[in-house]
Amino acid sequence: MNATRDFLFNVAIPARTDSYSPVSHRNILNATYEQLDRHNLVVEKEGFNSNRIGTGVIGYLDIKHPDVDNLGMRLAFRNSYDKSMSVAFVAGANVWICENGAISGEIQYVRKHTGSVVQELNSKIINTINQLDEHFQKIIRQSEQLHNIEMSKEQYAELIGRLFIIDKVVIPTQLNIISREIDEPSFEDFRDMNAWSLYNHVTYSLKESHPTTYLQQHTEFHSFMEREFQLI
Repeated sequence: MNATRDFLFNVAIPARTDSYSPVSHRNILNATYEQLDRHNLVVEKEGFNSNRIGTGVIGYLDIKHPDVDNLGMRLAFRNSYDKSMSVAFVAGANVWICENGAISGEIQYVRKHTGSVVQELNSKIINTINQLDEHFQKIIRQSEQLHNIEMSKEQYAELIGRLFIIDKVVIPTQLNIISREIDEPSFEDFRDMNAWSLYNHVTYSLKESHPTTYLQQHTEFHSFMEREFQLI
């Protein structure tokens, strides 16, 4: 369900044990905003999807780049208080017109809730935001490459079939969404048959991902496209 910051901050944080080190949702957000402020980066939008009791959450922060209109910088994270998900923090991009994510696996931190996880995560947040602009520029280059690759419906079908049957990146419900988006795109920008349109048809379907698989599906899909089209 969609959640607010206040709701997440009011969820009881479990006690630390010898084998478990909780990371609070508040810590992740406060540490992230502190670093963004130091870099004079302003969050345009934040969103959270949690289970009903707030013990598991995926969240994102979208940041407007002063020189880019169609894409924004995105930081995404996941966290849990019930050991259902390891904590993760990644950098990527947001397609403003449709809120689709573009998340590569190049800058990501995934860690079990043990030991010094809080200190390590805070350090990773600092390093990620220090590299954010450089990473974002790479995704811009890759999106431009994809936009210039014309494709046929048959080529779409071949790649989507591999994503579903071989690589198992998408699930049946997402496959149906992709098929519908190809036939009748929800956004005019993706009516042209090219690799960037295909990218967005797939990431649009990934909005239906379960919190436990959301980041993994995005990073696996981005890696698939990097390999398939030799993106640099």
